[in-house]
Amino acid sequence: MLDRLAHRLFLLTLFLLPWGGLLRVPTLHENAQWSDLVFASAAACWLAARLRERRLPRPRPVHGLLALYLGWAALSLALASPRPAPGLAKLVGVAMLLGLFVATSETMARPGGPAAVGRTIAAASLLTALAAVAGVALSAAGVTTPLVGTCGDLLPGPLGRAQAGFPHPNLLASFCLFAYGVVTRADAGLHPWLRALAQGAIGLTLLLTTSRAILAFLLLLAIRGATSAPRRRLAQALAAVLLVAFAALSVYNVVLNPARPWEARVSARPSPRLLALATSLDTLAAHPLFGTGPGSSPGLRGSLPFDAHFTPLNVAATLGLPALAGLGLAVVALWRARGRPSDLVTWGMLAGLGLDGVAQDVEDFRHMWLALGLADAGRDRTGEAA
Repeated sequence: MLDRLAHRLFLLTLFLLPWGGLLRVPTLHENAQWSDLVFASAAACWLAARLRERRLPRPRPVHGLLALYLGWAALSLALASPRPAPGLAKLVGVAMLLGLFVATSETMARPGGPAAVGRTIAAASLLTALAAVAGVALSAAGVTTPLVGTCGDLLPGPLGRAQAGFPHPNLLASFCLFAYGVVTRADAGLHPWLRALAQGAIGLTLLLTTSRAILAFLLLLAIRGATSAPRRRLAQALAAVLLVAFAALSVYNVVLNPARPWEARVSARPSPRLLALATSLDTLAAHPLFGTGPGSSPGLRGSLPFDAHFTPLNVAATLGLPALAGLGLAVVALWRARGRPSDLVTWGMLAGLGLDGVAQDVEDFRHMWLALGLADAGRDRTGEAA
């Protein structure tokens, strides 16, 4: 009974995930949302059921590496001086993200789990698309709603862009990469017409964000279709080109109005992303072992603390290089343990999210850890029973 309750609460967590910008719980933390409370209940039920049955997941290398990541984050907080005010809440958040990873892997391994997850994400994606379209349409009519954000990533622009229930358009765009990967999986349990509808809705939503994640989506599609040697070489070449493009967009301050793309130009003003990267590198050089502590921002934008907007650097500068090693090697462990043939949809999704991480701090995104859980669920299970 507890196991079934945990399963249903986890699915409710997934359904609520795209509405975190509207369903917040600021009394807990500025970024806390109702899905976090639902997942905490799911985790408690799941743990109680497993303890009663004496059936906890078997430890594997990826668990040890993620334990290093969490443990070093705790050590970073303990040694931080000054200690960031939101540090403890951030550490609890890291633990919750690891819980999402385990819960996703376990859910996908149970009978009917992949189909339940696929249907849940499809329903959430369709509702999110409706909110995105409504928000952009109302914005065009001059009606302000929380369903849109500003055009321009770090500097405001003239055009509203979709964010639906998320607090920022870029976060919605990143979620679209995850959602597309989920509904496209062969085990998603969706009728072909529903799969096509969900894919189209996710693609439209992504376009309405006018985010650089659209480029990451192209990489996802290329890897999904890399079923032959020529297509694999094409995907590799595209990955290299897009990586250079993402780096250039961080180095140069490109001014772009999506309504008039032909007027794109490079501003003479320094790129906020480049300033964030440079100051975060200075922070890492000063605190290479333990960083500045969870909950801190290692970079600067003017005189204000600012995140690095580059995932590996943000992790290293805030938690220390050992934490980055734990997180990075955990992804390597997932890749080495993957089932054969490789699940191109799931790994294409992770590649897209990884590319997006060149311009964002995706280590804090809940759906990023759900995606890692999907990869873990697709591991080669030969010999596990023994």
